[in-house]
Amino acid sequence: MSPKAKSWLWMLAVIISETSATSTLKMFDNSEGTTKTLLLGLIVVLYVICYYSLSRAVKNIPVGLAYATWSGTGILVVSTLGMAFYGQHPDTAAIIGMAVIASGIVIMNLFSKMGSEEEEEATETPTIKQAASPVNK
Repeated sequence: MSPKAKSWLWMLAVIISETSATSTLKMFDNSEGTTKTLLLGLIVVLYVICYYSLSRAVKNIPVGLAYATWSGTGILVVSTLGMAFYGQHPDTAAIIGMAVIASGIVIMNLFSKMGSEEEEEATETPTIKQAASPVNK
């Protein structure tokens, strides 16, 4: 498996762990005693997994693209879970907003050149040593 494919698997772990943790927050708020303590532990573990996975994902995915994918997909997943498990009903504006977010994720991932080799070469910054060396004529 290519390093980039592995990074996208890490992104999947980011999205699953973060949306699970965020969705669990509502259960945490409505719980008491031992259940509340266990849910708090679960939430902390899920967020640790999320950020560890993100650190692995951005090794081969540009951080801007990774963050846009994570946050946008997270909004869509948490909104869907809210509808399925908590009886939340989005209005027309929310549905349009979610469609725009989904479109943005698709456009960035399919058409953006962010992180391509050509862009990296074009924007490569010289190191301090290279910048300080005299120019050979």
